[in-house]
Amino acid sequence: MRLPSVAAASVLLLFASACSSSEDTADSLTVWVMGDSTDERVEYFDGIEERYQEDYPETTLDVEFIPWEDAQESLNTAMGGGDAPDVLEVGNDQVGNWAAQGALLELDEHAGDWDALDDMDQEAVDYGKYEGTQYGIPWYSGVRVLYYRADWFTDLGIEPPQSWEELVDTAGEIESEKDTPGFAAPTDFTNGIASFVWSNGGEIATQEDGEWQGQLTSSETREAIDFYSGLTTEEEVSPKAYVGENELTALDDMAAGQLGMYIDGPWAMTQMEEKVDDPELLENISATPIPGPDGDPAPVFAGGSALGVFSATEHPERAFELLTLLGDKEGGPGYADVAEFFPAYPEMLDDEKYQQEPATAAAAEAMKNTKFFPATPNWNAADQDKKILPGAMLDIAKGEDPDEVLQEANEELTSTLNEQVE
Repeated sequence: MRLPSVAAASVLLLFASACSSSEDTADSLTVWVMGDSTDERVEYFDGIEERYQEDYPETTLDVEFIPWEDAQESLNTAMGGGDAPDVLEVGNDQVGNWAAQGALLELDEHAGDWDALDDMDQEAVDYGKYEGTQYGIPWYSGVRVLYYRADWFTDLGIEPPQSWEELVDTAGEIESEKDTPGFAAPTDFTNGIASFVWSNGGEIATQEDGEWQGQLTSSETREAIDFYSGLTTEEEVSPKAYVGENELTALDDMAAGQLGMYIDGPWAMTQMEEKVDDPELLENISATPIPGPDGDPAPVFAGGSALGVFSATEHPERAFELLTLLGDKEGGPGYADVAEFFPAYPEMLDDEKYQQEPATAAAAEAMKNTKFFPATPNWNAADQDKKILPGAMLDIAKGEDPDEVLQEANEELTSTLNEQVE
């Protein structure tokens, strides 16, 4: 997609004066954005282009939408000398992976003079570092919440669950009274499972003296995994049909009116709009933070994306100036809105626009209690390639011995996270 050129804000002009060279001119800059093109996203980049062209009218902006499933192949091709972007979006848990492979430019020199960075979620900022160097800038974030059938809760005179015990009791009552599964506990669901682990004081892995150590066999993590798998095997409030599945299966069932509760992100409501046969059903779906074991909301993984500058760009200063337009307090929240996520600025989470819908209100509240997965380029190999935690959960839900499963999984996790990055 080719869009007209854009102009930089005054603060960026100051940065340009300080950092960019007069030789660093560009006829065009290319941005890779992950996901599908929509009218709202195109309109957003029209605005970015207009802002950029206020200072650089000679520069056009090319925006290419890359499907998430094609991201790795596209980046591999770019690193091999193929078509490459100047600025690109990467998953926030993939920054280390691509930085280690040399795809991303070090940003410390540029980002140090950018005031907006100080107002971003500092844990998210740190998550954009690899070996202490900034490679990714937080762009937007999203978290999971507990969706539930509010009309059924009203009929039954019950409130959304606030603890693990209440989650089991509520799911059981829904199944008993509505003849519909009360809760979905898919096993291929690291983001959701992690909330149960973290809320119980457990961890997936910790770093000690520069080495990663899996924590799947710690008592806190083990207890949380036992509880989650037990929703299927012992309490039987989650059907076995969700074993081996992810949250998309549960989303389909929720949209079909065949499920009482499940965990997903605020973007799920739009996905359900595309699937639901009875649009009025969506008015009966509400959301609340994921319950922890003792009544406090569970921490949630702040999924989302970061912005980076491609290492081979011929215009590093201009590319970073464009990055700041995308991620500043106008551009960052603007894209978060069209992508149905949240801005990287905590001060904005109490904005009234996030309180108008139950799902976004619950997610905005959950955004204040986030955690991150191990900040290592090997995390994707552990979770996406080897599916170590989901695989362990699958085996346990199928009835294998938890002690043996978790011991083996923990050894594999520790080994994988400490593998040397080539």
